[in-house]
Amino acid sequence: MGKLKRQLEILLTAVMLISGWGVWGLFIMVFPGSYFEGYPAIPCFFYVMGLILIHVITRDRKENQLKLVNLYMILRFSKVAASVIFAGIYLLFVKHQLRDFSIVFIGYYLLYLGLETYFFYKVEEIIKNKKVDE
Repeated sequence: MGKLKRQLEILLTAVMLISGWGVWGLFIMVFPGSYFEGYPAIPCFFYVMGLILIHVITRDRKENQLKLVNLYMILRFSKVAASVIFAGIYLLFVKHQLRDFSIVFIGYYLLYLGLETYFFYKVEEIIKNKKVDE
């Protein structure tokens, strides 16, 4: 799982850097009036969430399928709760360019959802291969 963990961390880092710089470039070149000061916090938030997810799902303590499903559901609930808290803090206290923040946040949420699904798939594939070998 150590090799998989490194691969997933590299993938997450590359996707977040490319999307972070890409969206920032769109803000600067195409939509300069839409850039908001809190933008860099969004990719950083999802990057940290991704690192936590990778760390938790690549641990080798997976005894049975039920515990694994429970772990995945807890991770998904935690992601939703953390996202609601993060967005809520911005919406309640900053109150600057709420529409632009919401659009960008939802875009990153969907991007992260796709990455999360891929990460779960890769871990399940490794677990399935280990069970076949046993």
